[in-house]
Amino acid sequence: MDFKKVKGKEPDRLSVDMEDPVMLPGVSRIAVVPITVSPSGLACEAELFLGPNDTTKVASSGKNPFTSTGASQSVSLPVTMPSPGGEAYHVYIDVFTAGHRFLAYKAKEDVIVPAGSIGPITW
Repeated sequence: MDFKKVKGKEPDRLSVDMEDPVMLPGVSRIAVVPITVSPSGLACEAELFLGPNDTTKVASSGKNPFTSTGASQSVSLPVTMPSPGGEAYHVYIDVFTAGHRFLAYKAKEDVIVPAGSIGPITW
């Protein structure tokens, strides 16, 4: 993965690659995130959230617990897309241990939740 520092609160938020997804409003999806935490055996929590910035959570996986292994492990973070759609949302991932955030990431691509309408048909 290609990581690049971006502005953010302590710890500095890093960027991470992600596909450019388009998801329908109200659809539940599970993001599978490779997370490495050392040392092994730490009680951790990970949260994925969507929003216009890193302080406004429009949709969230909530804090999902996992135990560190000291190696990369796949952590599943379920989230329901905001409804109504019509927006692009930044994707943030935070990792906590003992109640303290120690990893903070922002995906380079946004999640797009489309909306639209069709007007009267004329013949």
